[in-house]
Amino acid sequence: MNPVLKRILVSIIPVSLAVYTLLFAPLWFFLIVVEALVLLALNEYVDMVEIKGVPVSRFAILFFGALLPVSVVWSSGFLVIAMTCLSLFILDFKKRMHQHALVSTAVSIFGIIYISWFFSCLVKIRMFDHGVSWAFFTVFLVKMGDAGAYFVGIRYGKQKLIETVSPNKSVEGALGGLAMTMVLAFISKIYLWHVPVYHLLILGFFTGILAQLGDLVESLIKRDVGVKDSGHVPGLGGVLDVLDSLLLTTPFVFYYVSTFLGENPL
Repeated sequence: MNPVLKRILVSIIPVSLAVYTLLFAPLWFFLIVVEALVLLALNEYVDMVEIKGVPVSRFAILFFGALLPVSVVWSSGFLVIAMTCLSLFILDFKKRMHQHALVSTAVSIFGIIYISWFFSCLVKIRMFDHGVSWAFFTVFLVKMGDAGAYFVGIRYGKQKLIETVSPNKSVEGALGGLAMTMVLAFISKIYLWHVPVYHLLILGFFTGILAQLGDLVESLIKRDVGVKDSGHVPGLGGVLDVLDSLLLTTPFVFYYVSTFLGENPL
């Protein structure tokens, strides 16, 4: 089967779930979906860390990673991070862990912050006064930017972007993805009618760049570990492969919108 057609067919169910979750679901359902994605992505991250030979506690990473999306609802994320650091160091007292305490703790905290805390910002975005629109804006721009980069890269890609990190990505694809996010940011004035166009274009520009940087960051991790995909979802790779371009964009959108546009979580 054509790989493009296979990717489209495999994406039908998750895309339908994403549309329902973003536009129609209540906050509690939105939170459950975020929790599920965080846990699946963290589990894949631990798999890659173990391939690298770094001893970590899967239970601790998943447990504290699961606490963060819930904690943002009560604005207690920093408390969870502090508890996580303390608990991970206590676990390092175990004989199996203490010889690798620094690396183990650093890798564990990085994974929790990189995946769980960053992606939890989507819950904060959903809690804005116009949260449904902003959550849709964030995910729609990022994933359509991914699609734009993919299809432009296939059709016109010649010059490699960073071949040592991700050999299949091209400069042309990157520019195509950025152009797509800029166009969609401008069009989003239709449903974010209260937001000045220049703010939408700034958000579109930085979202387009950060999404591709997020993709490259995960590619760098996979290349270091020596795997092609983070997981085994047919046609998509892994859950972390799906989320990677959102992990750097969601914190940016949250802080930009809350700082410069005065949106506050309910």
